[in-house]
Amino acid sequence: MKKSIPASALAYPMMVEMIGTYDEDGTPNLMNAAWGGQLTTDLFVLSLSKDHKTVENILARKAFTIGFPRARDAVDCDYVGIVSGNEVKDKVARTSFHPRKSEV
Repeated sequence: MKKSIPASALAYPMMVEMIGTYDEDGTPNLMNAAWGGQLTTDLFVLSLSKDHKTVENILARKAFTIGFPRARDAVDCDYVGIVSGNEVKDKVARTSFHPRKSEV
């Protein structure tokens, strides 16, 4: 079936969300997620596959942070999006990012 879908708020350029977690020994991990967005003032939705180290960390610790990068962070965002935390344990240390644990 073919259906014509009218323009809506769902068809806008979406920014990359940076998803931060910590692994079992406290090493920070970061990934970028292109499929996500804010649903309400206090609710975000993310579409992540289970093979990511970040997802493993989220399931183990029940916590994560969401960051919104600036244009000047593009190179580091590309790096954490290309390199797997399953293969490079200290990938965040190889960027200019400075992890800071959430207060909550």
